[in-house]
Amino acid sequence: MGGINQVLDSALSGLLAAQEGMATEANNTSNVNTPGYAVEGLNQIETTSTVGPTGGVGTGTSVASIQRGFDQYVYQEMVGADSTNKAAQVVLSGTNALSSVFPLASGGAGGLGNIIGSLFTAANTVAQDPANLANRDAFLSSAQQVTSLFQSVGSQLASNISTVNGQITQSVAQINNLATQIAQINQDILSKSGPSDSATNSLIDQADQLVQQLGEQVGVTIAQGASGTMDVYLTGGMALVNGATAYSLSAASGSYNDGTLAIKYAPNGEDLTSRVSGGQLGGLLSMRAQYVSANDSVGGLAVALASAINGQQTLGLNLNGQLGSALFSVPAPTVFASTSNTGTATMTAAIANPNAFTPNDYVLTRTAGGYQAVNVQTGQTTSLGAGPTLSLDGMTINVTGVANVGDSFEIEPTLKAASGIAVTTTDPAAIAAAAPYVATAGVVASGGINNTNVGNVTMTAGAPTLSGSLPAGTVILPAADFGQQMSVKFSSATTFNVLNSSNVVIASGTYSATNGAEVAVAYPSPPAPAGEVATLTLSAGTPVTGDSFVLTPGGTGSNGNMVAMAKLQATDLLSGQTLNDAYTTMVTDIGDRGAEASAAGQAAQSVFTRAQANEQSISGVNLDEEAANLVQLQQAYQANAQVIGTIQSLISSLLSAMHG
Repeated sequence: MGGINQVLDSALSGLLAAQEGMATEANNTSNVNTPGYAVEGLNQIETTSTVGPTGGVGTGTSVASIQRGFDQYVYQEMVGADSTNKAAQVVLSGTNALSSVFPLASGGAGGLGNIIGSLFTAANTVAQDPANLANRDAFLSSAQQVTSLFQSVGSQLASNISTVNGQITQSVAQINNLATQIAQINQDILSKSGPSDSATNSLIDQADQLVQQLGEQVGVTIAQGASGTMDVYLTGGMALVNGATAYSLSAASGSYNDGTLAIKYAPNGEDLTSRVSGGQLGGLLSMRAQYVSANDSVGGLAVALASAINGQQTLGLNLNGQLGSALFSVPAPTVFASTSNTGTATMTAAIANPNAFTPNDYVLTRTAGGYQAVNVQTGQTTSLGAGPTLSLDGMTINVTGVANVGDSFEIEPTLKAASGIAVTTTDPAAIAAAAPYVATAGVVASGGINNTNVGNVTMTAGAPTLSGSLPAGTVILPAADFGQQMSVKFSSATTFNVLNSSNVVIASGTYSATNGAEVAVAYPSPPAPAGEVATLTLSAGTPVTGDSFVLTPGGTGSNGNMVAMAKLQATDLLSGQTLNDAYTTMVTDIGDRGAEASAAGQAAQSVFTRAQANEQSISGVNLDEEAANLVQLQQAYQANAQVIGTIQSLISSLLSAMHG
């Protein structure tokens, strides 16, 4: 009977294994649409054989465990592809948002580029008829339109940055929540003992699903822990989940309290912002950098435009005969001190030369040898000396107080320039269209100027320039004489005098029949820049003693300064470019980044789709395979049941024979 019992036990083990297999298949098919579910299968082994008269005899089968269809490498590849794809799609949405702010299709000809061009067109109109108040009003109206559009663009970018900061906070909260859930599941897995079963597999499935969701929030690497647990690390190496312990991140104010959220590692407060990549959070940080860069660039345009127009204003005369004053106001560079500074130093900055300036942010750090500046965007390092006055990239920086070694400051030169630029006046008479001087041949006579000149020399007003660039021999009159009527009178064929309105000689010069001569009058500073002079040129020719020219301040019909202002459109004003070229370059860069983001987004989506399909080929439920497995299990069940039925029939026959 022992032999029959052994056969019966073997068949029963096969029947029970088939039953458990069919239950597993039923579980698979019922979870075919369950996210994160990994297909399960029996880990079935042969039980220990017994020794019979003819050798070892099998004793059946047993189910050692219920295994998940899972490949750690393939799964991690899928999670990484998902994380990269999520970041790429977020960056793409950011470039699309920038495209709505700047008209890309026109190559920079629309939007700000168009309205800035309209301002210079209005300046040309004023130059054609400087006494016309309607033309002057139109110029001021155009200036107001320029500032309004700058303000709109700056406000949109600031709003976008604020929105991204809010999304960063939400992403960090989601990361912390997911890490906590994964750690709890790890704890639940570790608390179980015995072989793997569907209950444990369900926990592991949940953990895998949460890890994938975590990867969609931030780039992670995964390490398999004990008993199917999962340890998760940021791509920078910091642990988010280690066994049953979760470590959180925080979105907090950065080291300079500049309103930008930094990503910090809660256990030690380390700033991880520059090390975070991948997922929603990595994409948001890249998106924010795009918005900040665009705001810097637009702010640079605002600063350059305001600086150029305001500077030209100080070199001409308004309708009241006075030197012009600034038409635009624009916020100065913003300086943030590090919260860890120990010294008493404070720092201010001004953009002194926009044409030598590149709209970027900087961090200045006090070292043992002086100050060192790092361009935040490019990483370029520049040594500046010990101060207290520093020069950097077209900026003048003043330090007051004492900075200790290690103290640092962040300078955001154009942070508020676009949103804060404004027109300072509504008075059309304030436009300084007139040249500071007009030269008229002759002498002052009753009712006007009487031209009595005999020679062929002419005298014309030139462009304002710096005194250091004047040719040798130029007669330079001090600023005290600026705005006064004067005259230039030849005392011989090679000499001339400059006389005041009372005909008193105030300066003398020499004249060359071949090269002529130069006369310059220094501008009052302020409002004009230091060293600036108004120039007047005596042409080459043959003068006659007594020939003279009357120098009078430009009147209502003078347009010399407005002509110069209109010419600023074709002048390099920002980073060695015209305003139009600088704007076109910015828009083109945004367009290029958009094209790159679109290509990267498509590629990332394609890679993720393939990785997901590869992972599903291992872990996903295939209904065709499940149907085939059920047929096989059904046949095994029926075969083992038939063996049991045969044994039962034999035993019944034996019992009948014994009692017969």
